[in-house]
Amino acid sequence: MQTIHTTIYKKALSLLLLATVLLAGCAQQPVASPEDEADGLLPRKTGLDSVSAVFAFDLSGAKVYLEPVGVEYTKRFPSAGSSLRAEDYELREKDLTKLQALMGETLSERFLAPRRSELVADKADSDYVLQLDLSRFALGAPLDPQPWVWRVYTDQSAYGTLSGELKDSSGNPVMRFSDRRDIGENFGNLGPAGRFERFNSVTFWRDMRVDMRRAFASLDEALR
Repeated sequence: MQTIHTTIYKKALSLLLLATVLLAGCAQQPVASPEDEADGLLPRKTGLDSVSAVFAFDLSGAKVYLEPVGVEYTKRFPSAGSSLRAEDYELREKDLTKLQALMGETLSERFLAPRRSELVADKADSDYVLQLDLSRFALGAPLDPQPWVWRVYTDQSAYGTLSGELKDSSGNPVMRFSDRRDIGENFGNLGPAGRFERFNSVTFWRDMRVDMRRAFASLDEALR
């Protein structure tokens, strides 16, 4: 009788473990959004928040045109007694030009080059068009130094959501991705309270380069 009960217990335990493993596997499967389903894009496993692409996605040897990067800012309200305005936390025209160049460089290095693809300057020469956007974007502090402030310290360089959509020559979406980014590799890494680091335009652009390389490397991995 003892043996029968032990055998039944072991079988029940095995079935329970199997069910747990199957449920865990199902939970980890990415789910397509209604928009992706409508466009025939399949979700991919990724370290980013979401990545989806057409079946058998292949960008080998393609020419890609990068649209001007879109930036949407998190709404800021002036602090009492501060002389800074919401616009002081936004990118100037020269900064947007630099951001465009940085996005193109890091995208080419970590995503296009492994596929022997390249960016082209003329949209008419492209096989695909890519739109990149930074939404809910916020700088840790103004990039332009203020004459009355000697040093500025922040807990991160910036944050926002990086998203992208790639379309073929007929305008059909073939890939989408999205990911929330905390930009500033070394910020907040000492204890639960984090720490503040000196902020200026040099640290901001350094952190942006590091983070965009990481984002596009993750995108590359998801679409292999």
